[in-house]
Amino acid sequence: MAVTLVKHDIKYAEAMHELSSMPQVRDALGLPAGKVEDTINFIKRECVDEEEGKTVPRVVLNEEGQLIGVTSLMFIDHQKKSCHIGSWLGYPFWGKGYNLEAKTAILDIAFFELGLLRVFAGARKVNIRSQKAQEKLSFIRLGVESEYPEEHSWLEVKEKQPCVLNVFEREDFVRYRTSLEKVDGKREDFLPQLLLADDSEKVVRDYLDQGTLYKIKCGEVLAGVALIIPQSNTTIELKNIAIIPTYQGKGIGKEVLRQLTEICQMEGYQTVLVGTANSSIDNIAFYQKAGFRMEAIEKDFFRKYPEPIYENGIRALDMIFFSKQL
Repeated sequence: MAVTLVKHDIKYAEAMHELSSMPQVRDALGLPAGKVEDTINFIKRECVDEEEGKTVPRVVLNEEGQLIGVTSLMFIDHQKKSCHIGSWLGYPFWGKGYNLEAKTAILDIAFFELGLLRVFAGARKVNIRSQKAQEKLSFIRLGVESEYPEEHSWLEVKEKQPCVLNVFEREDFVRYRTSLEKVDGKREDFLPQLLLADDSEKVVRDYLDQGTLYKIKCGEVLAGVALIIPQSNTTIELKNIAIIPTYQGKGIGKEVLRQLTEICQMEGYQTVLVGTANSSIDNIAFYQKAGFRMEAIEKDFFRKYPEPIYENGIRALDMIFFSKQL
């Protein structure tokens, strides 16, 4: 089962109107009885709002290309890095797993494309079905009214009745979406990703076939790679961890590091080592935030590279090694 999200278009008006006019959907959403022309006007407004950056509305299609519902990121606040989500599925498609697929797809946009930190999901208290559907999602936090009183108050004013407030946090969603998969075959195919973290192809090829190489997956999409190499029976080195640009700065690196340290611990290792250049300021901060401590400095490590490397206006000369006890 897989859904596809596409932009709104007038060609979907009749199917959208038919599904939203069914009593089960219309009553749940509190919609008045309308005509196809009303749905056409709705679609036109959604397209305008998206052009103005207010919303990201999408039509939900099933694996057969059939319209099954609508989902939208609304009231996007780029300063707060938050928004609200609204969605519905046609009655014939209830209880078939499409809710999870549609929510996952729209949250991919929220967290990985828009870079938001949280997405609020509200429901009217009388809409028990919507509440139950949200409760089934493992990556949602329920009952956050006291944590976000302004959002809750705004929602109840908007809906003109009592509501519950839940929230999707990026960290929880990233944990749900991120997985590691061992590479058993040819590693040459992953050279472009490895070179994102190590500029020298010669150096990368020297260690390419050592240790264990993992594909970093975000859902079914390749988001990067990670290579770990044992140094002894008790110590293992994280030799290379690279996240492709689309997924950088979204928390995936942090989650991968968490999963890797768990794997190393289960395999009996006591210490994880990782090295980064003196010029890699962001990496130096990243590893310390993840609980690594400075272990040693190997001076002039990068002088052996064929070409000089510069980051942040600093030449990479020395390798700084960090360690973490498991």
